[in-house]
Amino acid sequence: EERDIVTYEVVDGVAWVSMNRPKYNNAQNGQMTYELDAALMKAVADDDVKVIVLTGSGRGFSAGADMESLSDISANNREENPDQPEERDYETNGLSEWEGTYSYFPSVPKPIIAAINGPAAGVGLIMSLYCDMRIASEDAVFSTAFSKRGLIAEWGVGWILPRIIGVAHTMDIMMTARKFDAKEAERIGLVNRCFPAESFMEDVMAYAE
Repeated sequence: EERDIVTYEVVDGVAWVSMNRPKYNNAQNGQMTYELDAALMKAVADDDVKVIVLTGSGRGFSAGADMESLSDISANNREENPDQPEERDYETNGLSEWEGTYSYFPSVPKPIIAAINGPAAGVGLIMSLYCDMRIASEDAVFSTAFSKRGLIAEWGVGWILPRIIGVAHTMDIMMTARKFDAKEAERIGLVNRCFPAESFMEDVMAYAE
């Protein structure tokens, strides 16, 4: 297993949760999913934390699922699910349907801001959709990716994306799986705002504070 593939730091009431597999463009695997869950629960339990920022280390946010990990699952014909908490240690108001791999984000009782510092594709993009707000670096690039891999609209994206950007934009970016930049993401309402790449993290911190 890799070490510290999710890092956690609290600065002035803001919990910074960073996906930390820069060599793999922060691709998601079972271990990262589990550590991300643990980091968010840590932020929930800390009364000093008022806001959570989810971001990626290195040059990107998350390139999606780790294809090597998916190949292993396929070869073994089984799913590799890490031990998820049986129940949240905070009140979810009975929203058991929010217990999916990333779809529990909206049940977290503190705002989660996705700080999209670079490429966000596939499930990497979807993770940001379940956050309460999205802020993008001008260097960020987005893609749904699924149709290019012959996959369905996975992880609930077919449900949540039209609720954020509308049906027409959703059909466009889901069916073409084209890449689009942060300015377009802002124009169609996918992200709340863009900040310059050179001052991105400082601007996110100021917004979070």
